[in-house]
Amino acid sequence: MEKLQECRENQAGCRQRAMYDPENAWKWLFEAEMWERRAEEYRVSLFEDCNSTSSTDLKKSVAE
Repeated sequence: MEKLQECRENQAGCRQRAMYDPENAWKWLFEAEMWERRAEEYRVSLFEDCNSTSSTDLKKSVAE
């Protein structure tokens, strides 16, 4: 979960830099998008891990 928070913080920092550095705003906004994608990928992987664990636990409890 800390990774997700770190991605979101980096994304916000890049967007803030874009505001204060208009010449390079395109670069900062591109990097912000990269951090947004990483956060989304990490969130999806957490969700999938949670679901696979729940499915395994459910199968075990049904088998017993």
